[in-house]
Amino acid sequence: MKIITSTLVLLTVLSVSILGQTSSTTEQVLQIKRYSWGESSWPTGSIGPEPEIASVYRWKHRAGAGDFGVGVVVKNLSSKSIKSISLDFVFRDSATESELLTYSLRFEKEIGRGKTKEIQHKIAKGKEPDNFRPVAPSYEFLDRTRFCARGPLALDRKSKQLVRIRDNEKLLKTYPCYYLPNVTRIEYTDGSVWQP
Repeated sequence: MKIITSTLVLLTVLSVSILGQTSSTTEQVLQIKRYSWGESSWPTGSIGPEPEIASVYRWKHRAGAGDFGVGVVVKNLSSKSIKSISLDFVFRDSATESELLTYSLRFEKEIGRGKTKEIQHKIAKGKEPDNFRPVAPSYEFLDRTRFCARGPLALDRKSKQLVRIRDNEKLLKTYPCYYLPNVTRIEYTDGSVWQP
């Protein structure tokens, strides 16, 4: 009897704490219209053909090599002005859908009611190591994210349909991983906060 009572008390405490963490509103407060992630540098073009060793050298020593960029276009659907948004860009393995990497960032941009804003952020090579989970990933690991798809679906050119990447052998080779943005916190100008 004592075990059953303890179990019931524990379940009650867990359900109350879960309800406390859940937003009381079911209205949509933010719409993510577009998002992107990628290396933010490109090699400069050459004039005419060049030896392979020269193009490899140019690629490795290009300006901004190893810098990445993140971009998001969001629309405020709430009845209040937004002061800041915290986002996680979550990278997953396409075959297993297990989490590989998460990049967390906070945008401090005011977005009025019903307004849309484009937000971009550059991550310089070796900077912001604590914004990643796992912390401070190597450049080689980050470099893999250049080939990630935007979400778990991609266009199958043969069937002209959107399909899950993990269900298509050819797409799995093209997109070994995918990423999605996840809003973790919104702070409003009136001081209130929304969290999922």
